[in-house]
Order: sequence, then C-alpha cells, then structure tokens
Amino acid sequence: MPQDFFTNESFFSVAGATAIVTIVSNTIQVVFGFNPKWFALLLSEVVAFAGTWLTQHHLVSDYFISLLNGCLIFSAAAGGTAIASSGVETGRPKSVGGSRPDRRRFFSSWF
Repeated sequence: MPQDFFTNESFFSVAGATAIVTIVSNTIQVVFGFNPKWFALLLSEVVAFAGTWLTQHHLVSDYFISLLNGCLIFSAAAGGTAIASSGVETGRPKSVGGSRPDRRRFFSSWF
C-alpha cells in the first residue's frame, strides 16, 4: 500500500495529472464559485509544462509535446467530470424570480 496518494511518479503520469486538474478545478469551482472553461485548460497546460520542466529535457520539441499533453489532460479531466455528473442534477445557478442560486456540486459539469 503506497504511503502517499500523490508522488512524483504519479504526477508525471497522465492519470495523476488528470486527477490533479480535476481535483483542483472542482475544488475552486465549489469553494469560490469560479468556473470559467479556460481555467481547467490553463491548469492542464501548467501541469504539463511543469512535468516537462522538472525533467532534464529542455528541447523545443518537448515543450510542443507538453502543449499537446496539456490538451489531453484537459480533455480527460473534462470527460471524467462530465461522466461523473451525468444523470445527476448539475447544480447550475438559477436566476428565476431573483431566487438564490443553488450551490454547485463537486462533480458539476464544466460545460
């Protein structure tokens, strides 16, 4: 049984990076109500570029691959969130009659 949930090795995997983006984006969405579509993409790209930068590879082609990996991480995180929220009330804010908006759920769809 591993001692840590996230390790350096899991950070560099697509599954680990996707989990990081999903957890951080959904936490910020729930806590602060901040959910623009670009935020998870930006976070995905930061995670992908950090993974490349932390290794000893610093070729231009490695950073191009990081850009593509960031898109892959974002797509996987958005798809996982969409699957987790399917069939569940999304919790999107309602503005009917000035009523208070519903609180967002952790796995509310990003789109």
